[in-house]
Amino acid sequence: MPSREKEDMIEKKLVRIEFENGNRLLPKVHIEPNVFQELCTPWKDALVVKLLGKTLGHNTMKDRLQKVWKLQGGFEIMDNDNGFYMVKIDQAADKEKIITGGPWLIIDHCLAVSHWSPEFASLNAKIDCTVVWVRFPGLNLVYYDESFLLAMASAIERSIKVDTNTLKIKRGRFARVCVEVDLTVPVVGKIWVNGHWYKVQYEGVHLICTNCGCDGHLGRNCPPPKLCRKRRQNPTIAKICAPPNSQT
Repeated sequence: MPSREKEDMIEKKLVRIEFENGNRLLPKVHIEPNVFQELCTPWKDALVVKLLGKTLGHNTMKDRLQKVWKLQGGFEIMDNDNGFYMVKIDQAADKEKIITGGPWLIIDHCLAVSHWSPEFASLNAKIDCTVVWVRFPGLNLVYYDESFLLAMASAIERSIKVDTNTLKIKRGRFARVCVEVDLTVPVVGKIWVNGHWYKVQYEGVHLICTNCGCDGHLGRNCPPPKLCRKRRQNPTIAKICAPPNSQT
């Protein structure tokens, strides 16, 4: 990555420092917009990834990504703290494969992938939405139709694609559909289809609360109803099943 020529940004008035309420212990750094754009340029094609519910070291993470992505070209990852990694991809085709080929699972945990943006800051960043595989155990085989499965899964969130093995009906123990889920709100735990309730299982998302249905904590750590905004908004949230360990 090419580096910028060293310069005194304070002297050139490209960066200025002020103190909130005159307090020197609260310095605020302001940067000129054009300089900020220059700093962003090397990262404009980068991806941001995070393994939900598990943290891996730099070398282990890169090794796992190499094995699961199987890219034609190379890539580099940079640890950005808080479990986030910046990823620079050599080939445009590989980047497209990463974006469209998921959901990706590493050690049975879902890998959240998104485009980098200038507003990204790992310290405060949260994964609000990601694509995951969902399973419908015991679903009647008559429903193993691509169009119907996409329509049914849209009751959860935006449906994206149906697993190949499901379309071929190689295994009828469960149907598997890729959906985009909002992790800031309770997830759907079951779906009613033509007289029967079917459970919904989420692959790779392990920290789903069985009390409020939200990602990020387990039932035993769920805040009481009066402190949990999600449960105050929806006190009748159905309990959901824990994600399974096996995959198709």
